[in-house]
Amino acid sequence: MTSGSRSIAHTNQPSFGISAWEDRAMPVEKFLGFVTPLMRRSLRLAVPLAVVVASGCTGVVGGSPLDSTEPAAECGATPALTKPRIWRLTKSQLANTLRDEFDIEPAALSNLPDEARLDGFANQASHLRIAPLLAEVYFALGEELGAHALQNPDKFGIACDVASLAPGSCLDGFVATTGQKLWRRPLSATEVASLGALFTKTAAQGEGPAGGVKSVVQALFMSPSSLHRTELGTVKDTAAVTTLTDHEIASALSYLLWDSAPDAELTALADQGMLRDRTVLLAQAKRLFEERDKAAPALNHFFEQWLELDNLSNAVKDASLFPMAAPELTADLKEELRLFTNSVLFDEGADRRFDSLFTGTYAFVNERTAPLYGLSGVTGDAMVRRELDPAERRGILTSLPFLWGHAHTQDTNLVGRGAYVRGEILCHRLTLPPGGVPNAGQFAQPGATGRQRLGIHASPACAGCHRLFDGIGFALESYDAIGRFRTTDQGQEIDASGNLPLPSEKNKAPGIVFSNFVELVDELAQKPDVYGCFAQQFAAYASGYDFPEIDACERERLVDEFARSQHAIDQLVLSVIASPSFIDRRN
Repeated sequence: MTSGSRSIAHTNQPSFGISAWEDRAMPVEKFLGFVTPLMRRSLRLAVPLAVVVASGCTGVVGGSPLDSTEPAAECGATPALTKPRIWRLTKSQLANTLRDEFDIEPAALSNLPDEARLDGFANQASHLRIAPLLAEVYFALGEELGAHALQNPDKFGIACDVASLAPGSCLDGFVATTGQKLWRRPLSATEVASLGALFTKTAAQGEGPAGGVKSVVQALFMSPSSLHRTELGTVKDTAAVTTLTDHEIASALSYLLWDSAPDAELTALADQGMLRDRTVLLAQAKRLFEERDKAAPALNHFFEQWLELDNLSNAVKDASLFPMAAPELTADLKEELRLFTNSVLFDEGADRRFDSLFTGTYAFVNERTAPLYGLSGVTGDAMVRRELDPAERRGILTSLPFLWGHAHTQDTNLVGRGAYVRGEILCHRLTLPPGGVPNAGQFAQPGATGRQRLGIHASPACAGCHRLFDGIGFALESYDAIGRFRTTDQGQEIDASGNLPLPSEKNKAPGIVFSNFVELVDELAQKPDVYGCFAQQFAAYASGYDFPEIDACERERLVDEFARSQHAIDQLVLSVIASPSFIDRRN
């Protein structure tokens, strides 16, 4: 791990059955013989997490995809493709799959931890390992699913009485149906026979047909084919391009747009070998996107992560300083964020353009949150749309969810707000150098404003970094730690002016000059940086890689197509799906 990087390293975390992908007909007994003892002793194993967050300020600035110091890529006709891989399902994907396929929300899901992340999205494939504790939860989920099969046999393809279940067509139908739902592909005859043998063996050991059903369901669920998505294709020759199988493509599409397993129509097309036809693939992508009930929650999940608001409920404020900021308001703010993004993407008449998300002057409020916007006359719990003062608010970055979530318990987190915008809205992440950073507050007089407290950043040792994002933070000082607009801090008038060097303009001073944050947003809306960064952020979410890891030519193509579409988010989704890297890999 490079000094100064922000990342999470997982050690001693085995991935169960990964080697089995080279032999997809791995006997179930062999798999269970490996995984079960390991799961049983998992609670006795320590799983260290090495979290390195270096801090400091030396004036050394890290590179970025949009940093003009990056050499221009030479893009040829042959696209750069990533290697085949397997990709563990996230907590939400697993929960949605079990709900959609079997109508169950297992109690053990509450014990499943959220994915840890710092830079990038929670679904990054390289971070999705299976630690022993996670395996223990999976085992409990498998037990619940097995019990659910006995109570709801029709959902598992059991067409006969469970008590009379025996080798034959009914058993094979159960195995094939449940296997198709959990593995998202048809089972081979060898796999069906192996699972049938497991049923017979379990039943003969005194557990009867019911025990056999539970064993089969657990085996199917605990298999790598269930807990992981594969991107392996069919060609194994070294350096050869391999196109994903149709069922792998179906899963790639459904987990991107629905965060869940393929539905019957998508599965049928995969069975027919139709999804490698890009015309069919894009038609299905449009269909899935238009299914609001499933697509909206999945895209909301993306926006929550991009804005780093997925843990908004943990952003508690100091009640002595903010008596109106009750902890339960975070549920209202999460709902506001959901309604706002849906109004751009899924509501009737939505233009689906990023510009509306970035510069809109309205919000969804109820009687608890309206006063934070300075609005009156709103009553009740229901969220209603209201126009905001355009001199004070502009787009998602001046919304209560963003401002509340990117503030500390007692103050505004001036540096953190600015660094977030620089890194995740402009895609110019700064490498945090090693060494300690002094607390700027210790050099300030009592009652100093945020700008005054950070006067130390003007020193040569700090200015190289902080000139790139402190100006953003100073402008956001117009909004307090719970998102209210203000003109004074510590009894003094806030100076929200500043300048912002842009990555696309080689970071040359003065860059954008502004007197407040609304002006800054309006100026950014005229520049390519924000739009290009958003295109790369969505590509990162869709691919399971962090955006610096995506091929430069691929990024360039997506940014160009997003610009040509006038920043239409639905067209960006289609551009990602239409790219060669969506269905092709190189060994």
